[in-house]
Amino acid sequence: MQDSDIQARLAALKAQYSQRLGEDLQTLTAQARELSARQSGLDPAMLEVLKQGLHRIAGSAGTFGYPELSRDAREMEMWLQTVIESAAAPTPPMLSALHDRLRDSYRLLATTAAAAVAEPQAGYDLASGDRPIRIAVMADGETDALVHSLTGFGYDCRALSAERSFREWQPDVAIVDTARVDSVTWRDRIADMPQAMLILLSDDTGFDARLQAVRDGAHGFFAHPVDVPSLERHLRQLVNLPQQDPYRVLIVDDDLELAEHFRLTLKGAGIESRVITAPRDVLRGLRDFVPDLVLIDINMPGCSGPELARLIRFDDDWLRIPLVYLSAESDVHRQAQALAQAGDDFLVKPIADVALVAAVTARAQRSRQLSLALARDGLTGLIKHPAIKELIEIEQARSERTGSEACVVMIDIDRFKSINDTYGHGTGDYVIRLLANLLRQRLRRVDHVGRYGGEEFVAVLPSCSLEHAREAIERIRVSFSQLECVAARETFNVTFSAGVASTLDWQPAEALLEAADRAMYDAKQGGRNQTRVAVAP
Repeated sequence: MQDSDIQARLAALKAQYSQRLGEDLQTLTAQARELSARQSGLDPAMLEVLKQGLHRIAGSAGTFGYPELSRDAREMEMWLQTVIESAAAPTPPMLSALHDRLRDSYRLLATTAAAAVAEPQAGYDLASGDRPIRIAVMADGETDALVHSLTGFGYDCRALSAERSFREWQPDVAIVDTARVDSVTWRDRIADMPQAMLILLSDDTGFDARLQAVRDGAHGFFAHPVDVPSLERHLRQLVNLPQQDPYRVLIVDDDLELAEHFRLTLKGAGIESRVITAPRDVLRGLRDFVPDLVLIDINMPGCSGPELARLIRFDDDWLRIPLVYLSAESDVHRQAQALAQAGDDFLVKPIADVALVAAVTARAQRSRQLSLALARDGLTGLIKHPAIKELIEIEQARSERTGSEACVVMIDIDRFKSINDTYGHGTGDYVIRLLANLLRQRLRRVDHVGRYGGEEFVAVLPSCSLEHAREAIERIRVSFSQLECVAARETFNVTFSAGVASTLDWQPAEALLEAADRAMYDAKQGGRNQTRVAVAP
């Protein structure tokens, strides 16, 4: 959806809400008139209905450009809450005053246009795969080596010096070695690149050095000797490369217009959302959508937000997902009670669009990081052995059902034992991470890569022919063989062998994986550093 489409739909939603707000205020005014006209027997249920209507307006009017109406509704809601909780019934004059105030609110709506909600422009558009990420490196004596290493991962790297100025070429990230470049020089150069995210390298690993990096505006801090794969992984996280799927948020709110406003606002920030208005549909929504975060309104008919949160927490599959209450409830004690019942955080309506995006992004990011930590290999960050085998089964089943082709690739680092014996297991881990990052960088967003065990990797390539899969792996193999691996003061090169098998040639999934493994073994036997294709039986 284009930005213009989102803005048009938000405008239409605002007009729709304005009409609904007028109807709601008319209804509430009539209810208050009826209450004030009663001569006996005040019905507590009518007071509760009136309070819930005011609560709804208090939480939504500000979002759609009516902050004054939101504040008025909040004050009336709080007054009714006090009345309901007290033993003394409100007097007819008190109810008449409530009616008059609601009537004035309706008149205010009829004579006042919705205010334009002025939101600061947030920098949502990060560098993407549309062009190579630009990285400027300033590390006297080590610049060329670092530029060469990062270029091997597909980045557009250039050396940054005290004399060199970039005009047409503006970097996305600047890497500065504070151990080799004096502070005055690098700070002057960085000042010319205000858009570049800063990563600092240092010999000092202490707290004070890290604190100074924070104060210098750094987005990353690495100590010598620099672990290049870890640096590259951090770069990928900073620039939000397209290998990462958009965050997913499930919005549970019975106010459809407000929930749709939230959905479109998050959509404009690159966050996928789904709206559920009936709490009983949440479990199906969780299974179908698998969100990174759930936003839950507290006051919903038939099931409160805290009750729904406790219900979700019954299932271990959803324990990792943050449950964030998004409600017009302003009483801190009630907020605390809600948080004590399975909630993780509380956001108060009305909430500015930018504040909503910032809060959701931060919490979804933590949720995604936790999920990755649980489902991924600790050394490489790739999918673990059981999960990658399950993905192979899924692709095999899809291929049998639709006739589409997918490929499985088995990859093994050549002479890996010799690397461990010569340079040590730490260097062996370094090589494994190097290949893992390269695979993740060079394969498509829809592809899956897993660490099968030791120095073995498996890639699953959906909607990919055998020849295209072979070509893709060949390009990666050549790039990997050209990378310079570092062990202390020595550098060396490493290669891998690969085997490719197609879902159209091998069934079931176990036979498909075995075929790729045999093809990889043939590549090893044929001299290593090559890719072989599994021949159909």
